Amino acid sequence: MSDMEHEQLGSIPGLAVVDDPETRPGIFDHRHHRQKRIKLAWGTSLVSKVATIAVQLLAVPLVYRALGQGGYAAYAAVTASAGLIGVLNLGIGGSLVTPIAEAAARRDEHRQTVLVQAGLVPLFLLCALGSIAVIPIVAFVPLSTLFGKVAAAASPDLRVAALIAVSATLAAIPLASVSFLRQAYQELHVSNLISAGANLFLLAALLVAARRSTAVAVFVAVFVLIPLSANAINFGLLFGQRPFLLRLERKTVWEHSRHLLADGIRYVSASFSNVLVYQWPVYWIVKNLPASTSSTFAICVQAIVLPIGFVLGFFQPLWSSTADAMARADHDWVSRQMRRGRAVTMAFGGCAFLTMLVFGERLLHLWLRKPIVLDWAVRGMMGFYIALAVWESFHFITALGMGRLREATMAVFQRAIGFAVAVPVLTMIGGVRALWLGLCCSILFWTAWRLPKLLHA
Repeated sequence: MSDMEHEQLGSIPGLAVVDDPETRPGIFDHRHHRQKRIKLAWGTSLVSKVATIAVQLLAVPLVYRALGQGGYAAYAAVTASAGLIGVLNLGIGGSLVTPIAEAAARRDEHRQTVLVQAGLVPLFLLCALGSIAVIPIVAFVPLSTLFGKVAAAASPDLRVAALIAVSATLAAIPLASVSFLRQAYQELHVSNLISAGANLFLLAALLVAARRSTAVAVFVAVFVLIPLSANAINFGLLFGQRPFLLRLERKTVWEHSRHLLADGIRYVSASFSNVLVYQWPVYWIVKNLPASTSSTFAICVQAIVLPIGFVLGFFQPLWSSTADAMARADHDWVSRQMRRGRAVTMAFGGCAFLTMLVFGERLLHLWLRKPIVLDWAVRGMMGFYIALAVWESFHFITALGMGRLREATMAVFQRAIGFAVAVPVLTMIGGVRALWLGLCCSILFWTAWRLPKLLHA
């Protein structure tokens, strides 16, 4: 690597690069450890995703058959309403990954402790305040006010189900940050294995519940308490491995909390981009176009989200690994991973484009077990969008690892805002075709070049 590239990679704002000569002789050991952790994360991620997909494929029909139409509507209303509370996490977990990875690379236990407590203390406070504010509302406000028409035909245990869902969601706010802490310590494989085990246990509990119960509260409890228990176990194991994180650090915690909160809100904005990019256009199409057109578009959006989400799981380990390499001044490894990652994303993108263009209709027919008609232009743009989204995701994760969280999240959020604003106009001009073209252009003309530029800024 040239000296200029070395300076570019080492001049990232907010990232203090360590170039301690005492650590340089062990650089190859660190590379081997880093690669081993990435491979472990990839392998266990595959196992976890298989278990998750099994739950997703079987859960809906099992719950629907057990509860009936009215009961399933009540179940969906309760879980969806409780899910809205998740926004209280404020993205703080995502803001912890890079700084903790850097501190772990330097073996700075004091900074790790301060960062972890600065992130978790506000989350526990939010959990407590949320409980005080939300649980009394769910316990005493009329069900018809909370859930509308669903409450009239729902089972008598609807309020119990709602209380279980809300309480578990609030408790999960601080505990769910353990996945980000595992990522920071390059231990995603631990979270993946625990998640896979929890999903298998959830599937078994779901099968038992479907045979023996028709209560909404039972199914809600299965879906919220098992993941909560898995996070609690993971949380306890992580702090058991690192008891130094429990040492109280009062002086600097709140100062770091303000900084993490600011970065967390930026991370949430990037996460919220998925709502603007995928859910908002589906809502607009459903509202303004015939049912045959809107349902097809909604199905196609789900079809592209699946491969994008699958590949994103394999990019996640690169976040903390890149941060670790930057903290150790291992710029050659970072440069090599960027070249490999770009080659992989281009190869995958090319395959996705050709697959959707040639076999898109047939694949959707096999998935839905009913015919669906897509012209070649829509199929091609769907495949091209998958390629662009994978390219964007790789560079976004790498930018986070290199300490460019603020710039990367802003670029992704700006892309989403631009597309969301254009949705009504695109629909009016060219319908579904124009929307797919707009999706592709939103990445092609903004993040596809802006995010790679950040990595060398």
